[in-house]
Formats: sequence, C-alpha cells, structure tokens
Amino acid sequence: INGKMNVLTVILFFVYSWGLGFTATYFAKNNGNFLEKNIMRIGIGLGILPILGIFLSLIRIPLDWKLFLILSLILPLFHTFKNFNKLKALKPRITKSDIYIIIVLLLFLATFYMYHKGAFAYPYLEDDDPWSYAVGVKYVSIEKTVFMEESIAKRLQYVNPYPPGYSFLLGLLHQTSPS
Repeated sequence: INGKMNVLTVILFFVYSWGLGFTATYFAKNNGNFLEKNIMRIGIGLGILPILGIFLSLIRIPLDWKLFLILSLILPLFHTFKNFNKLKALKPRITKSDIYIIIVLLLFLATFYMYHKGAFAYPYLEDDDPWSYAVGVKYVSIEKTVFMEESIAKRLQYVNPYPPGYSFLLGLLHQTSPS
C-alpha cells in the first residue's frame, strides 16, 4: 500500500500544480498547442503553490492537502461542466511542435534519472542537512503551518531562517505519503 500512496502523492502534486496554473491562466489567451499549454500550467501552478501555502498559513488556515485539492480543482471542474459539449468535439492531433516537446520531455526524464540515481548512489547523507530539513517537513506536515513558536524554532534549524516554500511543499506531500 505504501507504493500506491507514493504514486497517489505524485499524482496529487501534479493535480495541485496543474489546477492552480489553470486557474491563474484562465483569462489569458491560450496557445493552441495542448502539450505546451498544460506544461506551462503545471509550471505556473508550481510557482503559485508555495505562495498560496504561505499566505494561508499567515491567515491561520491549516495547510491540509484536501484544502489544496479543492482549491486547485474548483475552476477546472467549473470550466469542464460549463463547456462539456465543446470538449466532446475536440479531436486530438499531434503536430510538429508536439514532437519537439516530447523530445524535450524525454531528455528531461533521462537527465532527471541521471541526477536521481547519481545523488542517491551512496548510502551516506551529507552533514545532517537532509535530516534537519526532514524534521522541518515533518513539522509542517503535522502542525499544518509553516510558522512556529519561538521555543520550537530554536530546535528546528531549517524552517524559520530559510524560505518556507520547500518545507511547505514537502510537508504537503508528506500528508498523503508517510515515506
């Protein structure tokens, strides 16, 4: 079941990113290229996600994964129901620019695989940084906020002095996958 939760967490991460990117670009002029449009939505949503998390934490709203799922899907679902008849008429087609985008994505995946396997090829971690960050991620996951009291902040080295976006993103993902 742990493997299924890991896959679900990755899918949820892309749903959060895509949904927030769709919402942010809803009134913008859309490019006709399907792949480019949706990759841009994921990238824009990835930029919005930590900003939204920090803003919600500032106004004391708990950072729960279900809230982000709802926020990221409100406008895409509304748009889908509103334009359901138009969606049936769409015919998928592959263009020359789609082939270039697919090649770039394959190069990205090959490079990601190289960096991932290279970074984790040896069993030792560097000077406790990953463990310290993991404690901050666990705090965000359990307490559902990126801000902490002064007494706790002295014990958790890597939450307050650094931008909380990293701890927030991994803390949000940690809520759906404990690994």
